[in-house]
Amino acid sequence: MGRKEIFFGLFLMALSVLFYGLTYQFPRQTLAFSPKIFPRFVSACLFVVAAVMVGQGIAALRRGSPAGPPRPPADRAFLIRFSLGLLMGYAYTRLLTLTGYLVLTPPFIAGVMLVFKEKRWLRIVATSIITPIVLYLLFRKVFKVPLPRFNLF
Repeated sequence: MGRKEIFFGLFLMALSVLFYGLTYQFPRQTLAFSPKIFPRFVSACLFVVAAVMVGQGIAALRRGSPAGPPRPPADRAFLIRFSLGLLMGYAYTRLLTLTGYLVLTPPFIAGVMLVFKEKRWLRIVATSIITPIVLYLLFRKVFKVPLPRFNLF
């Protein structure tokens, strides 16, 4: 397992460096936050996490043992749930411009939680209402990113 972690970690590190480098092509903006800030932050975080993964892989190779218990193959029920989640995500992206972010996101989050077997209704309702509001305030008010709005016409 150590070799897989090292390979995948190095791949993610290279990918993060590539994405960070691509931010130098972004346009300059002086009115609000630069559009470079968020992609650079995510790229830096990905690099750090990938470096930790490489370190864990190296440590596993030095120990001469696998990095963890063997993972069971994905079962059919999980693959069905995962496929349904992908289908819901695709439908969400197609309907977003018609319905708007704040209208469509709560049912999408609740649906994904139900598909992945969340049974606590209070958690489903709270997460599907609070998360879109927090993300809306973060992206719309802090980052000044316009999100799709509900349009009647």
